[in-house]
Amino acid sequence: MVELTVPAGSLQSALHAFSEGGDGVYLGLKRFSARKGATNLTIEELAKLRTVALKENRKIYLTINTLVTDDELNDVIATLKEVDRIGVDGIIVQDLGIARIIRNAFPSLPLHASTQLAVHTVEGVRQLQKWGFERIVLARELTLDEIDDIRKACPDVELKVFVHGALCYAFSGLCMASHYLAGRSANQGSCAQICRTWWSVEEDPSLRPGPSPLGKGPRNAPFFSMSDVNSIEVINRLKAMGIDSLKIEGRMKSPAYAHFSARAYRKALDGEPVDLDPLSITFARTQSTGWLAGYGRSGADFSSRHTSSLNSGSTASHMGVAAGTILDYVDHEIQVALDRPVADRDGVMYLAENRLGLFEPVRFAVKGVGFAEAGTRIWIPLPNDAERPTIGSELRLVSGHNLNVPLISEEIPPYQKPIDLTVILEDSKLTIQSKAGTAQAHISLQKAHRNQDVVENLATIFSQSDQSLFTLGTLNVVNGSSLKIEEIFLPLSTLKKIRRTFYRSLDQRFKRYVDQPLDLGDVEKKAWEQLPKRSLLVDGDRVPYLDPTHLRKQVGKGKPLEELLFTDGSFLYFPLAPITFLEERFFEDLTWLIDRASDDGCLERIRFGLNNIAHIRFFEKRRLPVFCDIYLYLANSQSARLIGETRLNLIGGYHWLERLEGDTALWPFEPTFVDPAFQAPLFISRSCFRYDSLGLGCEGCPRSGSWYVTQPDKKAHVIVRECITTLLGEERS
Repeated sequence: MVELTVPAGSLQSALHAFSEGGDGVYLGLKRFSARKGATNLTIEELAKLRTVALKENRKIYLTINTLVTDDELNDVIATLKEVDRIGVDGIIVQDLGIARIIRNAFPSLPLHASTQLAVHTVEGVRQLQKWGFERIVLARELTLDEIDDIRKACPDVELKVFVHGALCYAFSGLCMASHYLAGRSANQGSCAQICRTWWSVEEDPSLRPGPSPLGKGPRNAPFFSMSDVNSIEVINRLKAMGIDSLKIEGRMKSPAYAHFSARAYRKALDGEPVDLDPLSITFARTQSTGWLAGYGRSGADFSSRHTSSLNSGSTASHMGVAAGTILDYVDHEIQVALDRPVADRDGVMYLAENRLGLFEPVRFAVKGVGFAEAGTRIWIPLPNDAERPTIGSELRLVSGHNLNVPLISEEIPPYQKPIDLTVILEDSKLTIQSKAGTAQAHISLQKAHRNQDVVENLATIFSQSDQSLFTLGTLNVVNGSSLKIEEIFLPLSTLKKIRRTFYRSLDQRFKRYVDQPLDLGDVEKKAWEQLPKRSLLVDGDRVPYLDPTHLRKQVGKGKPLEELLFTDGSFLYFPLAPITFLEERFFEDLTWLIDRASDDGCLERIRFGLNNIAHIRFFEKRRLPVFCDIYLYLANSQSARLIGETRLNLIGGYHWLERLEGDTALWPFEPTFVDPAFQAPLFISRSCFRYDSLGLGCEGCPRSGSWYVTQPDKKAHVIVRECITTLLGEERS
């Protein structure tokens, strides 16, 4: 049975997801969530939801999917302690340091790999399995055939696939646009959604127009805004290949979105007819089947694409569904030929072009029409400040007067962790023993006037734990008194007092445990190399990594390998590309280059940079000198320790590039901080800028190109190589 996982940005969203058939929800707490802008849940709300999930046999997956610094580790550990008491069905993580802590200190919490880890190949999945991950959320950029290949190669790990909602322009986890352009780290949950903003495009003046044309499309547009994925039509294919979980995107969206998305995909999975209108009216950009089926290629070949663009088009905003066509405009009213019913209090919109040539949404509520049937023509008043629409353009329905979902009661008893108790009865005292703590109470046992069911009486009392974090699990009663157990009388008031004191002491002990830092063990510093300034390790376009396949082609044309690698004057550096869709070829070409370097006598001078988890196993086998490069994020001492525990021949590593300084006393080696002059690409995308953004076809395309895009205070360089788009900001001084 494939699982349906629904986003829950709030407790209300989670309850609606469960009510409409979601098998599980994924959610974040107030901190350490990649969707910091969502409402997110408190620990108390998580405990309430756990009660519902256990009762209804649903799953809860908690996202702690940001990168954290050493200063934040104690707060993460405190959170994990509280979550461990409540219990969840998986922790979705990006930070390898958090993964190490969970694996070593919280083994009851299943490890799930976030899509932020950019895992998109077989070797990446296998490395995560080696580290103890039970489920991998694959990168969203994979096609159905590529997912099927991973499924067949990795049959003994759970795979989760995104099936509905927003697509990021850049690979999740590798996007630096928000960090560099807005000072907000997407890797810490504060993405500014730079990809949804407007840019102007111009030719690269250093090139003749032929290789990098602009085409006939708009010069101003949200060029990096992706369409939303809608996978209803390929659900059966995903089921057939044995995908374990399907994931709907949208923790920033409303409870109504959780409600209608769960309903639609539940029906699709059950083979029932699906009405997508309520979901699309609640929220939908321009939609496609995304990389899964809308890419137009089954893999990383270079066949011509003929499918629709994966770009969201002229607007990055919510588009709902088409309601009709605007036929006329008179006295600030529009005449519309309706394709679907429209009623008062429905929200509608159209796109109006402003003086800069940008298409802006004009939204307003319908009034004065009552209820109008599809197929009719009606006049709808516009707001006084509304821009004049273009005759013949679409009117779209973006909210429905009848699509408000009811509020589900949140008066839910919070989950209390059951603990097993042993109660020992002696003539002058009562002792309570448990793994969570032990307590004693002095009490003089009395002989009952009639036989008592002492075990039942104690179970009744200790199962009533009021507001405690704990409650009774199993009860074992040991009679060490001089009376037979059925002769013992225990005063009810005394037992209640003992119960209150005992549970209060457990809560206090647990709070002290939560506040106590975790002993992360001693560390022995390794004398690894300090790496060169990262700004030195770039090519002529300032791309900071090298693709083995491209290098092999250049060497085959007679260029010396040594001249193609980066250098600091002493060593040669080969930072590997962080993404590849032909993994076998990638490693085959890399092996060829290693052999060539050996033949040329320069192999001993080469240091290889690891930029994806998928690179680790290859170099564990070969024992060549490697360093952790900028995309294998070392954000804290624990991630450094995890990498240090591999069989790699490590000679050094760069600190997480979003931090230019920090305390590294707890690290197993001294990392190299990235110098301020270095700027990583803003985006690395599988979306071809030429095809998806500019609307140009594949015929005659050299599979490469160069353009510039600008905003009033920003300029960036767009480079396409082998259909992969890289966006680089202006060079920093």
